[in-house]
Amino acid sequence: MLKILTALLVLVFSHSGIMQARTFTEVTNPCSVVLHPVKGIPNAQGTALITKVKKPYTSSPTSSVRERKGVGIYADWLPLPSSFGKYDQYEGFAQIKGEISWRFKMYLVKEDVPSWFGGNPWAGKIDEISSRLPVNASVEVRLSNSKSNKLGPVILQNTLYGCHK
Repeated sequence: MLKILTALLVLVFSHSGIMQARTFTEVTNPCSVVLHPVKGIPNAQGTALITKVKKPYTSSPTSSVRERKGVGIYADWLPLPSSFGKYDQYEGFAQIKGEISWRFKMYLVKEDVPSWFGGNPWAGKIDEISSRLPVNASVEVRLSNSKSNKLGPVILQNTLYGCHK
């Protein structure tokens, strides 16, 4: 019985050591990363800005401030979402895989003179992230169907590994 208990303790402690070894460095703010295309879409590129945001609790001028993290995405030369099937918008998506994720709507940016290369710019942001953002977090632009609330495939993506000193 003592041998079994000892073996279990060794297994548990060695496993917790592995878990500690997987702890990732937190992102240094502010930071930006280029979002690269996953599918072969000509010219499609994007960028994500990760920063700290100081937000008041209320609209009162004397309201105390809380600190949050924000992720803003600008993506350009994207085809209309409907060109991929039953999608009508793009969404920003940030995640710490296996832990937590955030999704936010992106909006078509109207241009006075559209690019003759084709595609459109889209932008969106979320500024209510209270969780830590480690360098293994990823940021994506994904297709979305607003009627069914279904998130589609990734179009642009990158991790935040380049966001630490």
